[in-house]
Amino acid sequence: MRCVTEPLVAPPAPPRDLGVPSPDDAAWLGLSTGTLPVAEALAWVVAPHCGAVVTFVGTVRDHSDGRPGVTSLEYEAYAEQVEPRLAEVAAAARRQWPGLTKVALLHRVGLLAVGEAAVVVAVSTPSRDEAFTAARYCIDTLKATVPIWKKETWDGGSDWVTCDHDVVVTDG
Repeated sequence: MRCVTEPLVAPPAPPRDLGVPSPDDAAWLGLSTGTLPVAEALAWVVAPHCGAVVTFVGTVRDHSDGRPGVTSLEYEAYAEQVEPRLAEVAAAARRQWPGLTKVALLHRVGLLAVGEAAVVVAVSTPSRDEAFTAARYCIDTLKATVPIWKKETWDGGSDWVTCDHDVVVTDG
């Protein structure tokens, strides 16, 4: 199945607050209309038996392929499906990397300016190889399976961005 150029119509559900979870929790998953808590996510994934923490922050840049002068991105999501899909990503990562201790998968919706964080992936594992590969898996799988769409605005106009990957439909 290919991505559509506009989001599917779904009943709106406001994203919930991304309050920091308990230190005993293994996953911090969420969708927010506010600024993403990058520093808090980094601090939260640290664990005493883990020697590696990898954090990826996707930010709005001032250009995209063939479009100089990008001024903003607007993200929309099928909110009711975001957290279940994020949970599937975290669970799949844990199956592949049993040492994965904590994982934070946070995404923002709404209008974002150049330089603002749109997505945060943070993981902790005992070793750096696991942390790097698990974090890469999490961001790539999030982008391929979580129903979030973006609209670019640039000097010449605006349009919904067509996905450059197949959407993976998961059971659930």
